[in-house]
Amino acid sequence: MRRLFIIPILFLSQGLLFGAAAQDLTGSGFVNPTGTYTLTGTVRKNRVMGHSGEVRVVLLDSSRVAISFYINKGYPNYEAGSMIDTLKYNEDMARYTPSCDSTCTMIFWFSDKAMELRGLYSNPNSSCGFANGVMTAAIFIKTSRDKPVIQDLSAHGIVR
Repeated sequence: MRRLFIIPILFLSQGLLFGAAAQDLTGSGFVNPTGTYTLTGTVRKNRVMGHSGEVRVVLLDSSRVAISFYINKGYPNYEAGSMIDTLKYNEDMARYTPSCDSTCTMIFWFSDKAMELRGLYSNPNSSCGFANGVMTAAIFIKTSRDKPVIQDLSAHGIVR
């Protein structure tokens, strides 16, 4: 029997971080995820410390989204991971299982103001096909509601 490991929820489900925005994550209403979401690392001595990234999402219809995703681990090695795909969208969530690592599923959980990234693992050593430590639970803040360009973000280097 496989054991599943879940990255901890970052207080969003308790409403401690975004208050009313967390209510959207409970399925109380349809969330249109179209927009751009960013995760900003802390800059110290001109170095990005911690994770940073960008997620661009376009709602194609009520049950499908196009997503381009980029995440960077930060200083000292700046390892990064990215993906682009069309995913099923159900109950304010999209799920992505990398073809190179079926022991991991990345969950994109949308609210009106943010997107929470989670990892669901059947192998605790899984890295979702990225370098070790790149995939992490994080909350990306919605910075734009405009329809973004879905494109490969792996060449971003530094996310704006």
